[in-house]
Amino acid sequence: MKVPAMLCGLGLLVAAPTASADSPTRILNTITSVSCVFETARGDYVFFGATANTLDAASGSYMFVETADYDMVAEGWEGTAVFAGDGSFAADVELLDSDTEEPLGLASVEATRTLLAAPVTEDLQERSGNSWTIGTVTTTEYRVDVGSATMPGQTVLAGDDDCISEVITYDVMTTNPAAAISSDSDFESAICDLEGLPNGQVALSQDRPGVRYDVVIDDGVNPQEAEGVLNLPGRTAGGTSPLIDHVTGQQIGELTINVELRRIGARSQQSDTFDGITERGVVVPYLATITVSTSDGRSSVARCYAEDYTSKLIVRPSANDGGH
Repeated sequence: MKVPAMLCGLGLLVAAPTASADSPTRILNTITSVSCVFETARGDYVFFGATANTLDAASGSYMFVETADYDMVAEGWEGTAVFAGDGSFAADVELLDSDTEEPLGLASVEATRTLLAAPVTEDLQERSGNSWTIGTVTTTEYRVDVGSATMPGQTVLAGDDDCISEVITYDVMTTNPAAAISSDSDFESAICDLEGLPNGQVALSQDRPGVRYDVVIDDGVNPQEAEGVLNLPGRTAGGTSPLIDHVTGQQIGELTINVELRRIGARSQQSDTFDGITERGVVVPYLATITVSTSDGRSSVARCYAEDYTSKLIVRPSANDGGH
């Protein structure tokens, strides 16, 4: 079961000094990227990517090579990338043997990028706790014509559709409140035995209303499992999902599940503060009656302890400077 991780066992709520919010932070950044998948003459696959941004003027590229059986044979992660104003592009990557880490030589990609479609701008409005980020994100797609792609020891076969490129421009503003507040919630049950169904267990998890269930019937020879999500905003819910044989991976039937919640105690609260950080938790306990049946005639019931847990974390400015 999930145990609320409170910050201090003393349970003392300490008043924090008030502080004013800082001015919003504006971020204006343009990220340019190229991504390619090439094939070599002997059937290996070459994965290449490069990016550059205007925020700190950083750029770089990588390349790795896999066989048709997904074995990595060469890799390089610290390459260069030059995006010129005329649309030309060039990158060099020093490749290493993936097994021995011995140098293999320099790989390179040269290409020309041309505008493929008009820019598309989307409005952004996201919330993280009591902080808001608003602005626009503009995406522009480009066609990539590869002039050359080389790597040591192999011939790279560069095709017309092997690469894609885009430019994404972020113009966003993020508020900086005096205290950052974030919330989290979770619903979880114990792992409970299914009465009358030998080797059967069931568990519930994930925040409501979308509660995930997992039913396992495992006699050590023919393990079976069914899982899915129930819409449980209130006290009852039901659903059906495939019953899978874990040995063969095939569906062998269907499992029907019904859940009924009954509150079994008062809501409890906890609050702790340490160095300007306050965590508040609320727990609501339930008895979950879970009934399952399979399409081949088996049925069972489990009675599980479950709880709704909601937490709120408040981080005040004093928490970022050691409490001073």
